Amino acid sequence: MSAAKSEAQATSGDSPAPVVICGAGIIGCSVAYYLAKRGVRSILLERVSIASAASGKAGGFLALDWCSGALNSLARESFRLHEELASELGADVIDYRRLDTLSVVFGNSSQSHSGASDLPDWVTGRVTECGLLGSQSSTAQVHPGKLTAALARKAAELVGSEVRIATVTGLQWSSEPDPATGQFRVSHVLVSGGQPPIACSAVVLAMGPWTDAGLAWLSQPTGQVRGHRAHSLVVQPAEPVSPHALFTQMDAGRASPEFYPRPDGTVYVCGLGDDPPLPDSSDLVKPDEKRSDRLWRLAAACSDRLGRGRLLAHQACYLPLAERGLPLIGRAPGKHNAFVAAGHSCWGILNGPATGRMLADLILDGRCGFIDHRPFAF
Repeated sequence: MSAAKSEAQATSGDSPAPVVICGAGIIGCSVAYYLAKRGVRSILLERVSIASAASGKAGGFLALDWCSGALNSLARESFRLHEELASELGADVIDYRRLDTLSVVFGNSSQSHSGASDLPDWVTGRVTECGLLGSQSSTAQVHPGKLTAALARKAAELVGSEVRIATVTGLQWSSEPDPATGQFRVSHVLVSGGQPPIACSAVVLAMGPWTDAGLAWLSQPTGQVRGHRAHSLVVQPAEPVSPHALFTQMDAGRASPEFYPRPDGTVYVCGLGDDPPLPDSSDLVKPDEKRSDRLWRLAAACSDRLGRGRLLAHQACYLPLAERGLPLIGRAPGKHNAFVAAGHSCWGILNGPATGRMLADLILDGRCGFIDHRPFAF
Protein backbone atom coordinates (compact mmCIF):
# COMPACT_ATOMS: atom_id res chain seq x y z
CA MET A 1 0.00 0.00 0.00
CA SER A 2 1.37 3.42 -0.93
CA ALA A 3 1.88 6.18 1.58
CA ALA A 4 -0.70 8.25 -0.31
CA LYS A 5 -3.30 5.51 0.16
CA SER A 6 -2.51 5.30 3.85
CA GLU A 7 -3.10 9.03 4.16
CA ALA A 8 -6.29 8.84 2.09
CA GLN A 9 -7.61 6.22 4.44
CA ALA A 10 -6.41 7.98 7.58
CA THR A 11 -8.93 10.16 9.33
CA SER A 12 -8.86 13.76 10.34
CA GLY A 13 -11.50 13.85 13.03
CA ASP A 14 -14.28 11.63 11.68
CA SER A 15 -13.74 12.31 7.96
CA PRO A 16 -11.21 10.69 5.64
CA ALA A 17 -8.75 13.15 4.19
CA PRO A 18 -9.64 13.72 0.51
CA VAL A 19 -7.39 13.83 -2.51
CA VAL A 20 -7.48 17.43 -3.76
CA ILE A 21 -7.43 17.82 -7.53
CA CYS A 22 -6.60 21.25 -8.94
CA GLY A 23 -8.52 21.55 -12.19
CA ALA A 24 -11.95 20.23 -13.19
CA GLY A 25 -11.34 19.47 -16.85
CA ILE A 26 -11.31 16.04 -18.45
CA ILE A 27 -8.07 15.02 -16.71
CA GLY A 28 -9.04 16.16 -13.23
CA CYS A 29 -12.56 14.72 -13.45
CA SER A 30 -11.19 11.42 -14.79
CA VAL A 31 -8.86 11.20 -11.79
CA ALA A 32 -11.80 11.91 -9.47
CA TYR A 33 -13.90 9.23 -11.16
CA TYR A 34 -11.30 6.47 -10.98
CA LEU A 35 -10.45 7.35 -7.38
CA ALA A 36 -14.16 7.14 -6.57
CA LYS A 37 -14.37 3.71 -8.23
CA ARG A 38 -11.84 2.63 -5.63
CA GLY A 39 -13.68 4.24 -2.74
CA VAL A 40 -11.59 7.41 -2.34
CA ARG A 41 -13.22 10.81 -2.09
CA SER A 42 -11.77 13.86 -3.80
CA ILE A 43 -12.31 17.60 -3.95
CA LEU A 44 -12.00 19.20 -7.38
CA LEU A 45 -10.94 22.83 -7.23
CA GLU A 46 -11.82 24.87 -10.31
CA ARG A 47 -11.40 28.59 -10.84
CA VAL A 48 -14.30 29.08 -13.28
CA SER A 49 -16.51 25.99 -13.82
CA ILE A 50 -16.34 22.35 -14.85
CA ALA A 51 -14.88 22.00 -18.37
CA SER A 52 -14.55 25.77 -18.74
CA ALA A 53 -11.39 25.53 -20.86
CA ALA A 54 -10.35 23.04 -23.57
CA SER A 55 -12.47 20.24 -22.08
CA GLY A 56 -15.61 22.24 -22.85
CA LYS A 57 -14.55 23.49 -26.28
CA ALA A 58 -12.73 20.49 -27.77
CA GLY A 59 -14.10 18.31 -30.54
CA GLY A 60 -14.13 14.97 -28.75
CA PHE A 61 -12.68 12.91 -31.60
CA LEU A 62 -11.34 9.51 -30.48
CA ALA A 63 -8.94 7.24 -32.36
CA LEU A 64 -7.72 3.79 -31.42
CA ASP A 65 -4.40 3.75 -33.23
CA TRP A 66 -3.41 7.27 -34.27
CA CYS A 67 -0.88 7.85 -31.49
CA SER A 68 2.67 6.53 -31.72
CA GLY A 69 5.44 5.61 -29.32
CA ALA A 70 4.58 5.55 -25.64
CA LEU A 71 1.27 7.27 -26.33
CA ASN A 72 0.07 4.32 -28.39
CA SER A 73 -0.55 2.03 -25.42
CA LEU A 74 -2.15 4.87 -23.42
CA ALA A 75 -4.46 5.74 -26.33
CA ARG A 76 -5.51 2.14 -26.95
CA GLU A 77 -6.43 1.65 -23.31
CA SER A 78 -8.23 4.97 -23.20
CA PHE A 79 -10.19 4.20 -26.39
CA ARG A 80 -11.39 1.03 -24.68
CA LEU A 81 -12.26 2.94 -21.50
CA HIS A 82 -14.35 5.45 -23.47
CA GLU A 83 -16.63 2.66 -24.62
CA GLU A 84 -16.78 1.35 -21.06
CA LEU A 85 -17.68 4.82 -19.82
CA ALA A 86 -20.42 5.10 -22.44
CA SER A 87 -21.94 1.94 -20.97
CA GLU A 88 -21.57 3.10 -17.36
CA LEU A 89 -22.56 6.75 -17.79
CA GLY A 90 -24.94 6.38 -20.73
CA ALA A 91 -23.92 6.84 -24.38
CA ASP A 92 -26.84 9.23 -24.88
CA VAL A 93 -25.77 11.25 -21.83
CA ILE A 94 -22.23 11.87 -23.13
CA ASP A 95 -23.02 11.73 -26.88
CA TYR A 96 -20.71 8.79 -27.52
CA ARG A 97 -20.81 6.91 -30.80
CA ARG A 98 -18.55 5.14 -33.28
CA LEU A 99 -18.20 6.74 -36.72
CA ASP A 100 -16.25 6.60 -39.99
CA THR A 101 -13.48 9.12 -40.56
CA LEU A 102 -12.43 10.45 -43.97
CA SER A 103 -9.48 12.34 -45.40
CA VAL A 104 -10.76 14.92 -47.89
CA VAL A 105 -8.68 17.23 -50.10
CA PHE A 106 -10.44 20.18 -51.68
CA GLY A 107 -9.22 21.86 -54.86
CA ASN A 108 -10.33 24.37 -57.45
CA SER A 109 -12.88 23.78 -60.17
CA SER A 110 -10.24 22.94 -62.80
CA GLN A 111 -8.91 19.96 -60.87
CA SER A 112 -10.20 16.45 -61.45
CA HIS A 113 -12.27 14.68 -58.81
CA SER A 114 -11.61 11.25 -57.37
CA GLY A 115 -13.17 9.15 -54.65
CA ALA A 116 -16.71 10.41 -55.25
CA SER A 117 -18.27 7.19 -54.00
CA ASP A 118 -16.67 7.66 -50.57
CA LEU A 119 -18.04 11.15 -50.02
CA PRO A 120 -21.05 11.80 -47.80
CA ASP A 121 -23.72 13.73 -49.70
CA TRP A 122 -23.41 16.79 -47.49
CA VAL A 123 -19.90 17.52 -48.74
CA THR A 124 -20.56 19.79 -51.73
CA GLY A 125 -17.21 21.53 -52.19
CA ARG A 126 -14.86 20.60 -55.03
CA VAL A 127 -13.02 17.47 -53.85
CA THR A 128 -9.88 16.13 -55.55
CA GLU A 129 -9.07 13.29 -53.14
CA CYS A 130 -11.03 11.29 -50.59
CA GLY A 131 -9.99 8.30 -48.54
CA LEU A 132 -10.88 6.36 -45.42
CA LEU A 133 -8.79 7.22 -42.34
CA GLY A 134 -10.75 5.22 -39.79
CA SER A 135 -13.81 3.01 -39.57
CA GLN A 136 -16.31 2.46 -36.77
CA SER A 137 -13.92 -0.13 -35.38
CA SER A 138 -11.17 2.45 -34.84
CA THR A 139 -12.69 5.95 -34.54
CA ALA A 140 -15.42 7.38 -32.35
CA GLN A 141 -16.55 10.61 -30.73
CA VAL A 142 -17.84 11.94 -27.44
CA HIS A 143 -19.05 15.34 -26.25
CA PRO A 144 -16.15 16.50 -24.05
CA GLY A 145 -18.12 18.84 -21.83
CA LYS A 146 -20.89 16.33 -21.22
CA LEU A 147 -18.38 13.57 -20.47
CA THR A 148 -16.40 15.73 -18.06
CA ALA A 149 -19.52 16.76 -16.15
CA ALA A 150 -20.79 13.15 -16.05
CA LEU A 151 -17.50 11.94 -14.56
CA ALA A 152 -17.72 14.55 -11.80
CA ARG A 153 -21.36 13.66 -11.08
CA LYS A 154 -20.57 9.96 -10.86
CA ALA A 155 -17.67 10.58 -8.47
CA ALA A 156 -20.05 12.57 -6.28
CA GLU A 157 -22.64 9.80 -6.44
CA LEU A 158 -20.16 7.06 -5.57
CA VAL A 159 -18.25 8.59 -2.66
CA GLY A 160 -19.37 12.17 -2.15
CA SER A 161 -16.63 13.84 -4.18
CA GLU A 162 -17.32 17.49 -4.84
CA VAL A 163 -16.42 20.42 -7.05
CA ARG A 164 -15.58 23.73 -5.41
CA ILE A 165 -15.12 26.99 -7.27
CA ALA A 166 -11.86 28.42 -5.94
CA THR A 167 -8.54 29.77 -7.14
CA VAL A 168 -5.58 27.74 -5.94
CA THR A 169 -2.68 29.93 -4.82
CA GLY A 170 -0.18 27.41 -3.48
CA LEU A 171 0.54 24.38 -1.32
CA GLN A 172 1.29 23.98 2.37
CA TRP A 173 3.85 21.38 3.37
CA SER A 174 4.16 19.20 6.45
CA SER A 175 6.55 20.38 9.13
CA GLU A 176 8.20 16.96 9.35
CA PRO A 177 9.21 14.57 6.55
CA ASP A 178 7.30 11.36 5.99
CA PRO A 179 8.95 8.61 8.08
CA ALA A 180 8.78 6.04 5.28
CA THR A 181 10.21 8.16 2.45
CA GLY A 182 12.01 11.00 4.17
CA GLN A 183 10.13 13.40 1.90
CA PHE A 184 7.92 16.27 2.92
CA ARG A 185 4.30 15.93 1.95
CA VAL A 186 1.56 18.36 0.99
CA SER A 187 -0.72 18.82 3.96
CA HIS A 188 -3.06 21.53 2.63
CA VAL A 189 -3.97 23.30 -0.58
CA LEU A 190 -4.13 27.09 -0.33
CA VAL A 191 -6.95 29.03 -1.99
CA SER A 192 -7.72 32.71 -2.41
CA GLY A 193 -10.56 34.80 -1.05
CA GLY A 194 -9.86 34.25 2.62
CA GLN A 195 -10.97 30.62 2.46
CA PRO A 196 -9.24 28.26 4.90
CA PRO A 197 -6.59 25.85 3.58
CA ILE A 198 -8.00 22.52 2.43
CA ALA A 199 -6.50 19.43 4.08
CA CYS A 200 -5.52 16.67 1.67
CA SER A 201 -4.08 13.18 1.57
CA ALA A 202 -2.60 13.89 -1.87
CA VAL A 203 -2.75 16.67 -4.43
CA VAL A 204 -3.02 16.45 -8.22
CA LEU A 205 -2.19 19.39 -10.48
CA ALA A 206 -4.34 18.97 -13.61
CA MET A 207 -4.67 22.59 -14.68
CA GLY A 208 -4.14 22.23 -18.42
CA PRO A 209 -1.94 24.99 -19.87
CA TRP A 210 -1.98 26.72 -16.48
CA THR A 211 -0.21 23.75 -14.84
CA ASP A 212 3.16 25.30 -15.55
CA ALA A 213 2.58 27.94 -12.87
CA GLY A 214 1.81 25.19 -10.37
CA LEU A 215 5.12 23.43 -11.03
CA ALA A 216 6.81 26.23 -9.12
CA TRP A 217 4.82 25.18 -6.02
CA LEU A 218 6.54 21.79 -6.36
CA SER A 219 10.00 23.33 -6.79
CA GLN A 220 10.02 22.00 -10.36
CA PRO A 221 11.36 23.85 -13.41
CA THR A 222 8.73 25.89 -15.20
CA GLY A 223 8.43 26.14 -18.97
CA GLN A 224 7.40 22.47 -19.27
CA VAL A 225 3.79 23.11 -20.32
CA ARG A 226 2.50 25.88 -22.57
CA GLY A 227 -0.75 26.78 -24.30
CA HIS A 228 -1.59 26.80 -28.01
CA ARG A 229 -4.82 28.54 -29.01
CA ALA A 230 -7.24 26.52 -31.16
CA HIS A 231 -10.36 28.00 -32.78
CA SER A 232 -13.67 26.23 -33.27
CA LEU A 233 -17.24 26.74 -34.42
CA VAL A 234 -20.47 24.95 -33.60
CA VAL A 235 -22.89 25.05 -36.54
CA GLN A 236 -26.50 23.96 -36.86
CA PRO A 237 -26.62 22.81 -40.49
CA ALA A 238 -29.51 23.75 -42.73
CA GLU A 239 -30.21 20.03 -43.24
CA PRO A 240 -29.08 16.94 -41.30
CA VAL A 241 -25.65 15.48 -42.05
CA SER A 242 -24.38 11.93 -41.76
CA PRO A 243 -21.94 10.87 -39.00
CA HIS A 244 -18.65 11.15 -40.90
CA ALA A 245 -15.69 12.94 -39.32
CA LEU A 246 -13.63 14.82 -41.92
CA PHE A 247 -9.95 15.70 -41.80
CA THR A 248 -9.42 18.08 -44.70
CA GLN A 249 -6.93 20.06 -46.69
CA MET A 250 -8.33 23.29 -48.08
CA ASP A 251 -7.14 26.56 -49.58
CA ALA A 252 -4.29 24.91 -51.53
CA GLY A 253 -3.10 23.15 -48.38
CA ARG A 254 -2.88 26.33 -46.30
CA ALA A 255 -5.71 25.24 -43.99
CA SER A 256 -6.66 21.86 -42.49
CA PRO A 257 -10.02 22.27 -40.76
CA GLU A 258 -11.69 19.28 -39.15
CA PHE A 259 -15.44 18.59 -39.16
CA TYR A 260 -17.23 16.46 -36.55
CA PRO A 261 -21.00 16.00 -36.91
CA ARG A 262 -22.47 15.36 -33.46
CA PRO A 263 -25.41 13.22 -32.31
CA ASP A 264 -27.33 16.37 -31.35
CA GLY A 265 -27.43 17.42 -35.02
CA THR A 266 -24.77 20.13 -34.82
CA VAL A 267 -21.39 20.11 -36.54
CA TYR A 268 -18.19 21.01 -34.71
CA VAL A 269 -15.53 22.66 -36.91
CA CYS A 270 -11.99 23.39 -35.72
CA GLY A 271 -8.63 24.62 -36.95
CA LEU A 272 -6.50 27.73 -37.54
CA GLY A 273 -4.48 27.73 -34.32
CA ASP A 274 -2.08 30.43 -33.14
CA ASP A 275 0.12 31.26 -30.16
CA PRO A 276 -0.83 34.47 -28.34
CA PRO A 277 0.04 34.75 -24.63
CA LEU A 278 -1.98 32.54 -22.27
CA PRO A 279 -4.59 34.59 -20.33
CA ASP A 280 -4.77 34.27 -16.55
CA SER A 281 -7.90 32.11 -16.62
CA SER A 282 -10.23 30.30 -19.00
CA ASP A 283 -12.97 32.93 -18.83
CA LEU A 284 -10.55 35.43 -20.41
CA VAL A 285 -9.87 33.30 -23.49
CA LYS A 286 -11.25 34.90 -26.66
CA PRO A 287 -11.10 33.83 -30.30
CA ASP A 288 -9.41 35.86 -33.01
CA GLU A 289 -12.30 37.23 -35.07
CA LYS A 290 -10.43 37.03 -38.38
CA ARG A 291 -9.60 33.37 -37.82
CA SER A 292 -13.17 32.60 -36.78
CA ASP A 293 -14.48 34.32 -39.92
CA ARG A 294 -12.06 32.38 -42.10
CA LEU A 295 -13.06 29.11 -40.43
CA TRP A 296 -16.70 29.93 -41.18
CA ARG A 297 -15.86 30.56 -44.85
CA LEU A 298 -14.00 27.24 -45.02
CA ALA A 299 -17.00 25.47 -43.51
CA ALA A 300 -19.26 26.98 -46.16
CA ALA A 301 -16.81 25.94 -48.88
CA CYS A 302 -16.92 22.38 -47.58
CA SER A 303 -20.70 22.11 -47.42
CA ASP A 304 -23.55 24.32 -48.50
CA ARG A 305 -25.57 22.80 -45.63
CA LEU A 306 -23.09 24.41 -43.27
CA GLY A 307 -22.93 27.65 -45.26
CA ARG A 308 -26.72 27.94 -45.09
CA GLY A 309 -26.73 26.85 -41.47
CA ARG A 310 -26.81 28.80 -38.24
CA LEU A 311 -23.63 29.62 -36.32
CA LEU A 312 -24.25 28.68 -32.70
CA ALA A 313 -20.79 29.40 -31.28
CA HIS A 314 -17.41 30.71 -32.32
CA GLN A 315 -14.88 30.08 -29.60
CA ALA A 316 -11.29 29.30 -28.69
CA CYS A 317 -9.35 27.34 -26.10
CA TYR A 318 -5.72 26.74 -25.27
CA LEU A 319 -4.44 23.21 -25.78
CA PRO A 320 -1.84 22.23 -23.15
CA LEU A 321 1.39 21.26 -24.88
CA ALA A 322 4.27 19.53 -23.10
CA GLU A 323 7.60 20.83 -24.34
CA ARG A 324 9.07 17.33 -24.27
CA GLY A 325 6.27 15.96 -26.49
CA LEU A 326 4.82 13.45 -24.01
CA PRO A 327 2.38 14.56 -21.30
CA LEU A 328 3.59 14.78 -17.71
CA ILE A 329 1.81 12.11 -15.68
CA GLY A 330 3.03 10.97 -12.29
CA ARG A 331 4.41 11.91 -8.92
CA ALA A 332 6.50 15.05 -8.72
CA PRO A 333 10.17 14.18 -8.12
CA GLY A 334 11.06 14.21 -4.44
CA LYS A 335 7.49 14.93 -3.36
CA HIS A 336 5.73 12.33 -1.27
CA ASN A 337 2.10 12.90 -2.26
CA ALA A 338 2.09 15.51 -5.06
CA PHE A 339 1.15 14.46 -8.59
CA VAL A 340 0.88 16.13 -11.98
CA ALA A 341 -1.16 15.30 -15.10
CA ALA A 342 -0.85 17.83 -17.92
CA GLY A 343 0.37 18.45 -21.45
CA HIS A 344 -1.94 16.14 -23.42
CA SER A 345 -2.16 18.43 -26.48
CA CYS A 346 -5.02 17.68 -28.90
CA TRP A 347 -5.41 14.17 -27.47
CA GLY A 348 -6.54 15.20 -23.99
CA ILE A 349 -10.13 14.00 -24.44
CA LEU A 350 -8.98 10.71 -25.93
CA ASN A 351 -6.36 10.02 -23.26
CA GLY A 352 -8.20 11.50 -20.28
CA PRO A 353 -9.77 8.28 -18.96
CA ALA A 354 -6.55 6.24 -19.08
CA THR A 355 -4.68 9.14 -17.48
CA GLY A 356 -7.24 9.27 -14.69
CA ARG A 357 -7.00 5.56 -14.10
CA MET A 358 -3.18 5.73 -14.15
CA LEU A 359 -3.13 8.53 -11.56
CA ALA A 360 -5.56 6.68 -9.31
CA ASP A 361 -3.24 3.66 -9.42
CA LEU A 362 -0.16 5.74 -8.71
CA ILE A 363 -1.79 7.60 -5.83
CA LEU A 364 -3.24 4.51 -4.16
CA ASP A 365 -0.77 1.76 -5.09
CA GLY A 366 2.44 3.58 -5.94
CA ARG A 367 2.46 1.92 -9.37
CA CYS A 368 0.25 1.59 -12.43
CA GLY A 369 -1.27 -1.82 -12.90
CA PHE A 370 -2.27 -1.68 -16.58
CA ILE A 371 0.47 0.23 -18.43
CA ASP A 372 4.14 1.13 -18.07
CA HIS A 373 3.90 4.65 -16.66
CA ARG A 374 7.63 5.36 -16.72
CA PRO A 375 7.69 7.17 -20.10
CA PHE A 376 5.27 9.74 -18.70
CA ALA A 377 7.10 10.31 -15.39
CA PHE A 378 9.11 13.47 -14.91
